[in-house]
Amino acid sequence: MTKPTSTTEATVGLPERLSRLLRVLVGRPELRQRGSMFAVALVLRLAGVALLGWVGYVHWLLWHLGYQHISVDGPFFLIDAIAGVVLAVVLLVWPRPLAGLLGAGFVASTIAALLISLSVGLFGFRESISASYVVLALVLESIAVVILLAWMAIAVTGVARRPNR
Repeated sequence: MTKPTSTTEATVGLPERLSRLLRVLVGRPELRQRGSMFAVALVLRLAGVALLGWVGYVHWLLWHLGYQHISVDGPFFLIDAIAGVVLAVVLLVWPRPLAGLLGAGFVASTIAALLISLSVGLFGFRESISASYVVLALVLESIAVVILLAWMAIAVTGVARRPNR
């Protein structure tokens, strides 16, 4: 167990820690002064936006092509379509670490639902690996999670380096 380095660190309670975490998650990253890191963050963010939009589009397409008729799972495809597009827009217009975290969590949950559906079935529906977009979705959604988390990590460093105002 490590000892606190100062008396103020020892007295910082949970509310203060949560406040700091919230400031980091919703703070605007300042990366322009970091040269190439700004370009990397911009490319990752735009790739994340595109992949979230793609996830939304594929769920809408599958819902439109017949998944809407699956009793319980069908409506979730429409919800995922809307959520993917909304999260893409949020990340585009509000570039905060929280937006990246929400996007990564959303995509990870769609991967988890697909894997459950492939293995044991989900709400009485079992997906096939040979169905349209399944393999492509697993690959691109996995890439999306990595890209969104990488962008979030860079964005957090951009917020953490900002002086408190």
